[in-house]
Amino acid sequence: MPDENSPIARIPELRWLHKIIVERAITRGEYLLSGGVRSDYYIDKFRLFSDPQVLRRIARLFAPIVADTNPDLIGGTELGGVIIATAVSQMTGIPMIVVRKKPKQYGAFADEYVEGPFEGGQHVLLLEDVVTSGREVLAARARLEELNLKVDVYAIVSRGLAPISSLIQFSLPRGEAKTDN
Repeated sequence: MPDENSPIARIPELRWLHKIIVERAITRGEYLLSGGVRSDYYIDKFRLFSDPQVLRRIARLFAPIVADTNPDLIGGTELGGVIIATAVSQMTGIPMIVVRKKPKQYGAFADEYVEGPFEGGQHVLLLEDVVTSGREVLAARARLEELNLKVDVYAIVSRGLAPISSLIQFSLPRGEAKTDN
């Protein structure tokens, strides 16, 4: 029997993730994605994250990555990455930080991109939900590296256009519009 953290042992869980995305989170149509790419489907990750059992199961898929990278902090990108980072932080007991898209404009830490305590030299596992071009999460990584943090980036889903590690690569063939989700 394979080690529970091995890629072979994870195949049923990754099949489940693909299936749950198709069943709950896919909407067909014509969409402009954040990276400027056009697509005939959209992955609405909030249809997954709103179900606590699904969110918990997705967070558990990151256990082998956490074990391999041994981070000091779990980081999440605004907005979807924060949700998954929170779940992974809760599951592992590793503190988390949030990386904003734009600096905060108010409060004690105005003009800062990063929320939460950290120290230079710490290792961050930066989590993202769905990446297409990876532009935003790579900008978040650069912000953390400017603060002298070591960063590994991981996403739940890569649509195959970004140089980002992910749990699964996901694409669908072009098809007729499906609007019943």
